[in-house]
Amino acid sequence: MIGKMVAMLLADREHRWERLLADPSLAPSAVEEALRLDANPGFGMPRYISEETVVGGTTLPRGTTVVCSMAAGNRDPDAFDGAGEMDLARRPNPHLAFGVGPHSCVGQQLARVELQTVLEVLLRRLPTLELVGDAADLRARQGLIVGGIDRVPVRW
Repeated sequence: MIGKMVAMLLADREHRWERLLADPSLAPSAVEEALRLDANPGFGMPRYISEETVVGGTTLPRGTTVVCSMAAGNRDPDAFDGAGEMDLARRPNPHLAFGVGPHSCVGQQLARVELQTVLEVLLRRLPTLELVGDAADLRARQGLIVGGIDRVPVRW
């Protein structure tokens, strides 16, 4: 996720990285926004419906198995203004990157601390950091549940 976050921020360096340099207090909300926008659609999370539920105007009977797409939920325009855009100051940001409720990731706070620490250190120690090449040329790493990028070539 560190590589994906850095690539997202440097892909639009002028509006994202430079904004964080100007206001490092945005680092925590930038991390949350990177988690929300992480394009890792995967298959989704299978869930068993324990009671009749209406989804999108359709009634699903008790006992139905559904597949929930966290990526689609994180880009839902009914839940997020400008859902397809990266807003470094988005608050609140009720994204689903770590699941929710009893199915939420127990390591999410550690992941947040790691991402915020890395971002704060990079901003402080390597303010001239930039991507080498075009972000569209970055290759996704295959075979990981949470995705990734093979390499994020940078210079400073």
